[in-house]
Amino acid sequence: MIALEALKSRLVNNRIEIQNEDGHVDTLHFSFSEPATEVEIKRLKQMMPNDVIHFLKSHNGVELFVHPTYGGGIRLFSVDEIIEYREIWECPEQFIPVGVGRDGEWIVCEVLSENENYIWIGEFLPYTNDTEKLPMDYRRWFDYLIVAQGAHFWDWFRG
Repeated sequence: MIALEALKSRLVNNRIEIQNEDGHVDTLHFSFSEPATEVEIKRLKQMMPNDVIHFLKSHNGVELFVHPTYGGGIRLFSVDEIIEYREIWECPEQFIPVGVGRDGEWIVCEVLSENENYIWIGEFLPYTNDTEKLPMDYRRWFDYLIVAQGAHFWDWFRG
């Protein structure tokens, strides 16, 4: 999570000025929760990628790239939210809800093994349509999200 630490080092009062996809320059807000405890993390019964565990041990939920007037941004879930949304979104065993996008898109991590996982993003996920599966794991997706300054970069190549 080097990209996250680099981003945090550039924040002033949890804010940063960015130029978005439309060319507008905005000052966006970030909020970081305290780390999850070992007890909280043990409540996650399904197999979790190490990168998700590492994130939760750093921040038990975050809000990234939130516009001060219009809201939006990306919400990455806490342990409690992962458990709650797993039921709400009716996630199959290998799918873990990890967040929600600025337009309400579901962000879900498909875990095939401890070292193989993929991010799925969509307004509603039937968990069968591979067009919603991104060709990247949680760590790469998270790093790209920060480098793209919160833009939904995955839509750039979906056509």
